[in-house]
Amino acid sequence: MKDSPVQAGCQKTRLEMISMSPQHNKTIAVQFFMEQDKRKGPLAPEIVTSDYAAQIAGFPRMDVGSHSGFAVVFYQGFPDLYHTIDEVFAEGDKVVVRFTLRGHHTENFMGIPATGKAIEVPAIVMMTFAGDKIARLSAQFDQMGLMQQIGVIPALG
Repeated sequence: MKDSPVQAGCQKTRLEMISMSPQHNKTIAVQFFMEQDKRKGPLAPEIVTSDYAAQIAGFPRMDVGSHSGFAVVFYQGFPDLYHTIDEVFAEGDKVVVRFTLRGHHTENFMGIPATGKAIEVPAIVMMTFAGDKIARLSAQFDQMGLMQQIGVIPALG
């Protein structure tokens, strides 16, 4: 009889040893955004690891709580905000999601009074999975385009 991984001195849990399929990871990645839309910002704890970390370009590194708070600010300023998933790619433990944020600036947003203007903001996110949960998120979104769309910065050209 072969030794189990624990008997053989392996420190990984059974969940960590299970290699989730790229298709499964893609489903969880899309669920991440759908849950944010449903919850109006807070991350779904059942699909992120306890040591989850996010790096959104231009902002400090965030844990679950600070990323949730960051997202809540967006949903407060744009109460009808939602994600449209444009493309999803997966390989191994990585998933890349290209999406568009859409909504209307009907409330105060980071000190900017409501303008009533519609936004369409493209973004791209790379997620790293640990087992069946998201452990890391790295994101870029068109911050300048967002500010131009709500009239804070003049459009170029």
